[in-house]
Amino acid sequence: MNDITFGQAWNYGGPLMWVLAGLSVVALATAFYLWIAQMSWIFLPAALKRLERARDREAEGRRIAARAHSAVDWLADIAAIAPLVGLLGTVLGMFRAFGGIAADVSAGAKPVVLAQGVSQAIVTTIFGLVVAIPCLVAFAFFRRRAQKRVAELERAVEEILGQAGVRR
Repeated sequence: MNDITFGQAWNYGGPLMWVLAGLSVVALATAFYLWIAQMSWIFLPAALKRLERARDREAEGRRIAARAHSAVDWLADIAAIAPLVGLLGTVLGMFRAFGGIAADVSAGAKPVVLAQGVSQAIVTTIFGLVVAIPCLVAFAFFRRRAQKRVAELERAVEEILGQAGVRR
C-alpha cells in the first residue's frame, strides 16, 4: 500500500477539506469555551447572581439550564454534519472518477483508474469522521457536565432557600 502524506490527502479531498477544517475549528473553540464556562467556580456564582437579579427566578432558572444545554448542542451538530460533508466529498469524488472513465474511452474500465479515484474520494469521509468522532465524545462529556452543573445550581438554590426559611 502506498503511503500518502497529509498534504496529498488534503489535496485529494478538495475544497470540502476547508469546510471540515472550519468545522473542526468551531468544535475546538466550542469545547474550549465549555471547558471554561462549565467550571463550577465560574458557572455557579454567575448563575446565582442572575437568579438574584431576576424578577421571575423560576423562569430565569429555566433559561440558565436551557442555555447551559444549548451551548453543548453545537458539538452534536458538528458531529452530525462533518460525516455528511465527508460523504459529499466521497460522492463528488466517485462522480469524478466514473466521469473520467466515461470521458476517456481509451482508458477503458481499468481498475487502476477507478481505484485511484475511489481512494481519493474516500479521504473526505475519513477526515469527516476524524472531526465527528471527537465531537461526539466531547458532546457526551459536556452534556453530562452541564447536567451536573444545573443539578448543583438547584441544590445551591434549595440550600439558600432552606437557610432563609423559605418553603416552596
